[in-house]
Amino acid sequence: MDLLGNIGPEPTSYWQAVISAAGLGVWDYDISTGEKHYSRRWHEIRGLIPGGPMPQTDEEWYDIVHPDDLAIARHYTTLINEGRADEVSFEYREKKPDGEWVWIMCRGRAIGHDAQGRATRFVGVDTDITAMKKTEDERALYSKQLDIALTVGKIGVWQYNAKTNSVHWDRRLRQIYGLPEDLDPLPRDIWERSIHPDDLEMVLERTAWGQSSGEDYDLDYRIIRLEDGVIRHIRSRVSLVEDAPEGLSFMGVNWDMTDDIQRSLQLEEAKREAEERLYQLSLAHKELEYLSNHDPLTGLHNRRSLRSYLSQLCPDGRPPDGTGFLLFDVDRFKRVNDRFGHAVGDEMIECVARALTEKLTQAEIIARTGGDEFLAVIAAGTGYDQMVHLGQAVIDHARSLTRHQGEEMTVSVGIAMADKESSVSDVLTWADRAMYKAKLMGGAVAALA
Repeated sequence: MDLLGNIGPEPTSYWQAVISAAGLGVWDYDISTGEKHYSRRWHEIRGLIPGGPMPQTDEEWYDIVHPDDLAIARHYTTLINEGRADEVSFEYREKKPDGEWVWIMCRGRAIGHDAQGRATRFVGVDTDITAMKKTEDERALYSKQLDIALTVGKIGVWQYNAKTNSVHWDRRLRQIYGLPEDLDPLPRDIWERSIHPDDLEMVLERTAWGQSSGEDYDLDYRIIRLEDGVIRHIRSRVSLVEDAPEGLSFMGVNWDMTDDIQRSLQLEEAKREAEERLYQLSLAHKELEYLSNHDPLTGLHNRRSLRSYLSQLCPDGRPPDGTGFLLFDVDRFKRVNDRFGHAVGDEMIECVARALTEKLTQAEIIARTGGDEFLAVIAAGTGYDQMVHLGQAVIDHARSLTRHQGEEMTVSVGIAMADKESSVSDVLTWADRAMYKAKLMGGAVAALA
């Protein structure tokens, strides 16, 4: 099934390519009928084959949801089934046929409601976020390992003896700073010379405080390796050591954080890009929803949107007594198209739509129902005289907007009003007859049913 349909001026294949490029699995659930449709990508995420075996009921689906995620899956499924949700967004794990678990981000929105406001239809997209979750787990594990290394590791160890004013660097620390292993003794100022000029004042002040207070302290700073001029990011943990034979000394552990910082920056950039991508997808979803309910040329509601509105206005098929239906049809539109071409014809249609929008500000809905046909619904309480006045205002305004090379576009309008016994179909039929009556009168007039 084509889940995208005719959603805009671009071909369906265009939107299919957009959804495919985003790696989204599309699903469509008609709550009132129980009918469900899924895209090919939706199946691929789960390791399923379209048309092949898959869970048929919610309970069968719960059997393959990870036990830790079952509560949230049941919660949102219940909300959707009972029509109590307009939007859902949650993450869960589902077992594939090969036994592997796939992490899924599920996002959905109601696109249909009944008279009581309950959702009757949901559409949504599923995203495979397994790789992202794996990265999060790996980062958590790495953080734990790093914490252990900070506590007991012997990486990049140095020791300074205050009594003898001597310093010792181990082999790994020399490698970090780009110094030869056989450089002995170390120049007294080798450390200060290696610190990045922008960080030197901060590091020296912090070091002086630590030595005077005798408390442990941390340092984060940059060095410029003497052997190649490369900038590295260093983290240091310094502790006071009491050693009777040697006197007061300080011991520190350094480790090179450059790669971690770069990865962190890359992750931040990836996160920013992911957030931007999600934002763009959100905009695309909103645009798709708008396009599915509006005429691309005029921006007015389309037939689909009109049907949805009427189903909410008239749950029993009968509009409220006194509701007005104004059916507009462009006079001699084919002649304009034939004489000036479709581009001018489109401009004329846009002008008529503008006239409708500007003069029928109190209309509940204005829809383009055909190539040159429009319908406006006026709330109950507006009498025939006022509706005739409104129709004539549109006729006059459309005429003033649509003059082209001596040719002016006019519209005819048929007006009908619902009574206590009439159905939507009845009132539309009456309005249609009235509109043709206006045509027989020469057009550019408003006729009553």
